[in-house]
Amino acid sequence: MFIQQIFYGFLEKRDFLKATTKALFKTKPSSTNIVDEILYSIFIYMAVFRMDELSLDDFKSLALVNLYFNFFKLYFLVTRLFKNE
Repeated sequence: MFIQQIFYGFLEKRDFLKATTKALFKTKPSSTNIVDEILYSIFIYMAVFRMDELSLDDFKSLALVNLYFNFFKLYFLVTRLFKNE
């Protein structure tokens, strides 16, 4: 059920997620790849809208389960989302 809600939310918030990933790719072009846009969008959605339901360990586990989403990409995303500036 949780996964279905994630994909439904991903579709509902696609305009926000598209703008967010576009800004991410524009600000860090050497660290990101447009091929990963959907993955970044899903993890941004979970971090912004569903983080109250997940612990950081759960979030990390979900990211590491996906073989195409390696540690560097997760680290890059988490450092950008939870940056203290």
